[in-house]
Amino acid sequence: MVSSDAVIGIHTWLAEAALAGMPLKELVGGFCERLNALGFNLARAVIATAALDPSIRAQSLTWERDEGAYLASFPHGEASLAWRQGPLAQMARNRIGMMRQRLTDPAMTGEFALFAELKEMGLTDWVAYAHLFQWNVQHIEGGEMGVLSSWATMHRQGFSDHQVDLLRPLVRSLAAAIKSLMVVESACNVLSAYVGKDAGLRVLRGAITRGSVEEVRAVLMFADLRGFTRYSAEQPIDATLTTLNSSFDCVGDAIEAHNGQILKFMGDGVLATFMLDQDQPDAVTAGRAIDAALDAQARLAVSNLPLALDIALHVGTVHYGNIGTSRRLDFTVIGQAVNEVARLESLCSTLGESILVSGELARLAAKNAVHLKSLGPQSLRGLTGKMEVFGLTPSP
Repeated sequence: MVSSDAVIGIHTWLAEAALAGMPLKELVGGFCERLNALGFNLARAVIATAALDPSIRAQSLTWERDEGAYLASFPHGEASLAWRQGPLAQMARNRIGMMRQRLTDPAMTGEFALFAELKEMGLTDWVAYAHLFQWNVQHIEGGEMGVLSSWATMHRQGFSDHQVDLLRPLVRSLAAAIKSLMVVESACNVLSAYVGKDAGLRVLRGAITRGSVEEVRAVLMFADLRGFTRYSAEQPIDATLTTLNSSFDCVGDAIEAHNGQILKFMGDGVLATFMLDQDQPDAVTAGRAIDAALDAQARLAVSNLPLALDIALHVGTVHYGNIGTSRRLDFTVIGQAVNEVARLESLCSTLGESILVSGELARLAAKNAVHLKSLGPQSLRGLTGKMEVFGLTPSP
């Protein structure tokens, strides 16, 4: 028999691990090791959770006694047949809290192919739990976030009834610890998706007060689809969204590949930043921004999308932080340089260029000088004075 002090010790460890934000692999591995120290003889455990992430629908962690733990993630729209027909998915759909299968039982049915596979692996007993959060979502079986887990042993007699009785409340505490990790991870994922990775991290670290801004130097990119207004008026919404999202993929993938950050989408436009800092020379960052613009145009060219992309690049000091109402804030950049890069982009069609670079940025990006051609001083709509402007062409 397992002592009550030993069980309380695991509950206490789980609470401390949750408060410390222990990574999932360490959390599950430590939990399994502690159970085995109490004689549970676990050989395999699987933890499955949904994800609030634009890239993945769900993730699973598999722990094996001799192999340790490994993670797997699953994209949206790609739930495998094996998963959909498996016992954990059925538990989620039908809100079944517990399921047990003695794998050595001669009367075991063939309802789930997984059980035959586990039996072939030498496992003798399997028990699973579903702990749901009353946190509704639309993209997973059952429509509710939660932790699904299964636990298996190779012990000749399987789990004892006493072990199963102890396991259930212990796994509930584990699920609570995992939920605390999921809340933080989901917040990071959602904020990164909607405001950008850097801005999201700043918000999570407390930059949430209206008017709290930081003065930063950055290369600014403004990209816009030429002729989108007319195109969207003439095309069905499905075609419009496909063109818009596919074009944004070309721009966004190029920006991220060159260490930039998409700050916001404005209709069919994209505003991105490449932060200038002391970790690397300004010329390196300037070069990456120019390379990102060329990369975006190259990606668009091979995608055969129907609309051209205009891109402007500029550099300046901006204020980076929160503006808005007392209850609805936007984490963005404001300043003269932002106005200038937007006006610069509007010159692309007038000057017959797909990429325009301000003179200030051109002077920083010496290594790209061979790709720059002077277009002379240009007036920017609504702004006083003129800006020296360069066209940017890809390498021959």
